[in-house]
Amino acid sequence: MTKIDEFDRRILAAVQANGRISGAELATTVALSGSQCSRRQKKLEDDGVIDRYVAILDDAAIGLDVTAFVTVSLDRHGETEAAAFANAIERRDDVLECWSVSGDDDYLLRVVAPNLQAFSNMLMQDLLAIHNVANVRSIIALDCLKRTTKLPLPGS
Repeated sequence: MTKIDEFDRRILAAVQANGRISGAELATTVALSGSQCSRRQKKLEDDGVIDRYVAILDDAAIGLDVTAFVTVSLDRHGETEAAAFANAIERRDDVLECWSVSGDDDYLLRVVAPNLQAFSNMLMQDLLAIHNVANVRSIIALDCLKRTTKLPLPGS
């Protein structure tokens, strides 16, 4: 694990708030010289603390009006079955996240679709067609009360 000090926390907070922040603006925000700030940011990237920089799109603005959470249970469990399921899910652009979970179900997915019919088609024709899928349950999100990509930073 990378040791993160106060300057690193400031860098991480700034790039989480604005991934397009310029080097000069970042250095000013963090209160370090440009070269020190750049060196620290590069180390955070190299160490995998900063995974990548992305643009976050608005689902509805691009016609994805349905968000659903789907639990999946498999018929059989094992390394081969888990890998086959992961491979099938990895190819799907409409599955934004897939987590293996504890409890009665094996996986939790976050799925987007343009409308309920498209979601239903994906569920019935695609997800249930994956070999070894025994059961799916879905929850349609009605309203988002909080959505963030900012992680809480240790020590802040």
